[in-house]
Amino acid sequence: MMTKATVLSIFMIVLVLGMMTGETQGQEMCRDVLRGQKCVTHTCATFCKQKWNGSGFCFQNGQIKNCICTFPCKS
Repeated sequence: MMTKATVLSIFMIVLVLGMMTGETQGQEMCRDVLRGQKCVTHTCATFCKQKWNGSGFCFQNGQIKNCICTFPCKS
């Protein structure tokens, strides 16, 4: 059974990704999850911007916060 935190995390990911997709109509969006490190919001956003020219945010996955990057896919 999913905990409230897990359900909330999934909802927030879907919400943010949906908002980003709306901003880039007609362009497919790709995602990459950075695992194995403590996520710091500013560091995550900066890394995603530098590496993929995308946006990043932290999300709770159990006991660990991961960084998820969303960026336009290369054609």
